[in-house]
Amino acid sequence: MWEDPDWNNNSNNPPLFRNAINTNLYTYTGYFGTGSGGFDQGRFKILEERGQWQPQWGVTDNEGSDTKQESGSIAGNPTTQDGDPGRFGVETDGYYTFTINFSRPTDAPHYTFSSFDVSGATDYTSIAIEGDALSGENVEMTQSNADPHIWNITNVNLQTGDLQFVTNTGSTWGGDTSFSGVATDGGGSIPVIVQDDYEVWFNDLTGDYILIPVNL
Repeated sequence: MWEDPDWNNNSNNPPLFRNAINTNLYTYTGYFGTGSGGFDQGRFKILEERGQWQPQWGVTDNEGSDTKQESGSIAGNPTTQDGDPGRFGVETDGYYTFTINFSRPTDAPHYTFSSFDVSGATDYTSIAIEGDALSGENVEMTQSNADPHIWNITNVNLQTGDLQFVTNTGSTWGGDTSFSGVATDGGGSIPVIVQDDYEVWFNDLTGDYILIPVNL
């Protein structure tokens, strides 16, 4: 398992999952905590590049005045301003879907939190990728210690071909869009259209997946 990166900007930070049709629309469904519960606890920002603090995205309020809100407008340094934006956050520990839309940065709301019901969700003990995009055997994914429904592989070489996610229960999840999309149980094979080394991420609550080329 891997740990929550906290404020380290280069520690296997989980990506947002990009919409396969609207590439300016991103979501992340998972566990959001409030830390020790203080005003500055349980906060986060969005980085465009792992390991770099700019460009970064947050709320329009200045840090220190950035009360936790369920929805609102976004601000970015350097995209909309010179200073750093405020921080996102939730008032109560739990599972949420965080949605952020970069399409129209002057229209509100741009980000929303909505509660996500995890009752009845399957707790998988292992998930692997399989398919002819792999040059050999199935590759096991690593489970997040902060959220058991988020899985990743930090680096795997994928050939042109296809892949699916297979769980310890024998269920097989797949989709029909390359790079990112939503897999379904018993769905088709995910097309890999470019050979490269990839980060692979999968959310077993929603079926969201993203394949991030390392060298492109």
